[in-house]
Amino acid sequence: MREWLTSDLGVYLLSGLFSLVVFLGALGVLSVSLPDGLGRRRTAGLVVGYLLFVVVYTIAWYIYAGIDAREQI
Repeated sequence: MREWLTSDLGVYLLSGLFSLVVFLGALGVLSVSLPDGLGRRRTAGLVVGYLLFVVVYTIAWYIYAGIDAREQI
């Protein structure tokens, strides 16, 4: 288990999971702390922004894996 968690894939997955937890926690804090709460429009904007971040993160992950695979040949 430890080898899997310290592998590149494990680190990427754990950091992605961590970012999801932080994002959901931030949504919770914002919904409580904003005077009007989070409306649909604000929530949609935040979710779209987060999803764009995840897409870029995933693309970087594949690029890194491709570079690493080429270096090992």
